Amino acid sequence: MENFKKYFIVILTITFMGELYFYPFSGTFRFSAGVLALSLTILFDDSLNEYKLSVYTGIAVLLLRFFIDSNHVVEPIVTIKENIPGSIYYIMFGILAKIFAVRKNRDDNLYIPFSLFIIDVFCNLIESLLRQNLNTKLLHYILIVGFFRSLFAFIIYRLYKNHEQVIRKKEHRKRYVQLNTFVSEVQAEVFYLKKSLYDIEKVMSKSYALYEQNKDNKSIRDEALNIARDVHEIKKDYHRVINGFTNFISNFEENGSMDLNDIFFIIESNANRYINESKKNISLNFIVHYNIKIDKFYPIFTILNNLIINSIEAIDNNGIVNIEAKVETGTLILNVTDNGNGIEEELIPYLFNPGFTTKFDEITGNPSTGIGLSHIKNTLDELNGTIEIKSTIKIGTEFIIKIPIDTIRG
Repeated sequence: MENFKKYFIVILTITFMGELYFYPFSGTFRFSAGVLALSLTILFDDSLNEYKLSVYTGIAVLLLRFFIDSNHVVEPIVTIKENIPGSIYYIMFGILAKIFAVRKNRDDNLYIPFSLFIIDVFCNLIESLLRQNLNTKLLHYILIVGFFRSLFAFIIYRLYKNHEQVIRKKEHRKRYVQLNTFVSEVQAEVFYLKKSLYDIEKVMSKSYALYEQNKDNKSIRDEALNIARDVHEIKKDYHRVINGFTNFISNFEENGSMDLNDIFFIIESNANRYINESKKNISLNFIVHYNIKIDKFYPIFTILNNLIINSIEAIDNNGIVNIEAKVETGTLILNVTDNGNGIEEELIPYLFNPGFTTKFDEITGNPSTGIGLSHIKNTLDELNGTIEIKSTIKIGTEFIIKIPIDTIRG
């Protein structure tokens, strides 16, 4: 039923557009918009069979023109004879479009306009022969109109497809930004899980040590052993979760490489969203002096996302954050600079210690996790990289990251 409705609506549209025409040249030869509508329908809609579409359209064109002409007190037989050639034009157009495989080759920028031109000209020639009015002058008109009508149909189709492709690329890029953000956050969570796993192993070791020390005390011995067993089960669960996350991240990291420019684009999108949520007036400036391809790009996301968020949080209301990348003697150098509140010099040596923080929730007074910079340090250690902090109170802070290029290129 749905397909019948679709045929009905499309055929009516083409038929009525067939009554929209003008005479581009002196004489009776007219340029109909219905042919253009039929061409575009064939190019765009795969669900409509070309044979059915053209036959039904040809019949609808004949019926509509018969109805229109009958109001002029013309003999019915004469009306039918006059309009059959036009009806045959539409029927032949769809049949030839199927034979020429217009749909299958619609992305061929040479084949489609050429095939539509041939079909248009051929159908017009048959119509003119049936009307018995073909001559040299009319042939010229047929060639000119066929050329422009087929070219116009092709241009409309290509413009629509190009626009569709642009939209698809934007959606793809948007999903890619979200995916990269997600994987980068998963990396951070894996770091937290590894830290917890280390604590779990310490608890298990202490429980077992307590068991060893109290073998003569049955109640303490049994309870310590039970605790050690329970902790061991928790440890196995943590291992399974961590391995699952690690394999997940590894699958993405092995999936090609990224340009530094693209990495910066994604990070900028995330950072701007964070700024909007924080309701601050902060300008971000991303500068790449030398664009390189990076295989292990997720650690770069982790490092820069954390540092940029720190810089945004260090600025009260208005400020600037500059992110710069350059390459010197086989080393990638990343600079993140802000004009925020700065960090006291005596605190800088402790910033990379897990749990150390200078940030507190303004409403609850609760401290932050203090894990961000230690996670950056851990990530840089795995890449044989370094980080340096220069800061002045009320002036701002600069983070300088240096990573050997060889470690991020596979």
